[in-house]
Amino acid sequence: MKAIFRDLLSWFANAKPFKKCLVLLLFLIHVFLLAITFVKVDYEVLTPGSINPIVATNSQANDYWVVKISTDNRAGNVNTVGVYQHIRVSYFQYLISKLSPKHDVRVYDPETDLSPDEEIIMGTLQKEYSIVDALIVAYEAAKAKNPAVNIEYSFAGILVLWVRKDSRSNLEPGDLITKIDGRSFGDAEEFRTILSEFSVDETFRLTVLRGGKETEVEARKMLIKNEETNEYEEKLGVGTHEKMVIDPAKTTPKFQINEKLQSRGPSGGAMMALSIYNALLEEDVTKGKMIIGTGTINLDGSVG
Repeated sequence: MKAIFRDLLSWFANAKPFKKCLVLLLFLIHVFLLAITFVKVDYEVLTPGSINPIVATNSQANDYWVVKISTDNRAGNVNTVGVYQHIRVSYFQYLISKLSPKHDVRVYDPETDLSPDEEIIMGTLQKEYSIVDALIVAYEAAKAKNPAVNIEYSFAGILVLWVRKDSRSNLEPGDLITKIDGRSFGDAEEFRTILSEFSVDETFRLTVLRGGKETEVEARKMLIKNEETNEYEEKLGVGTHEKMVIDPAKTTPKFQINEKLQSRGPSGGAMMALSIYNALLEEDVTKGKMIIGTGTINLDGSVG
């Protein structure tokens, strides 16, 4: 290896100026290409994902499904389209993405934005609650047309999805808040009402389920700037969502959730609710059309 290196140096030293310039130019181009390929920049890129069916039934066995409904009705050709998220891409990926109208490029701040691992945890939690919310919305809507359809569910608490790095809540993603200073609450609105009673300087106790065990943490609110109003608001510094629990024994028809899903995020909720609703009724509300869409679903039936 040393001999080869010496021979190259000797050849370069004796080469004509034109060849030296050409070699240097090629070397610099090579270094530049390596740099833009491996050097990471503080941007995240969203790219189009795959199109997948969502719901299967006894008469419609899809290769991929999120929920299976025990009915002989068909769920229809309803599909969701996903996106892929790439955090801290290479400079080359950033340049290519800027040229594509199908790619969404956003600034990524490692000091305040979630890390890739935190994004995975949040996305998994969002997927779980979006499935439950879609089931509830679809069953309730179908129940209004067919009394044989039934679903029973209850409010379990406030689910923590993510935690700001500067939060003073002592909460962790996946925590389920059940009480504030020993006081129970029946929904998210009541939770926010009780929380508003504490000032930003007050310390209060939160009862949470963490890893299946009940524990208490001391928490304080923080001031967070609202970018729309340019005003500071007192917040916990966490992302949350109402957690509902369905009673399978009191739900008809029965359903099954695919436990081997690799997709994350809540954006398939709207299409899922539509497909489940279609599966619960004999009528095909899709009229045989292929439907592809995205969007979250809220418990009140609104789409986000």
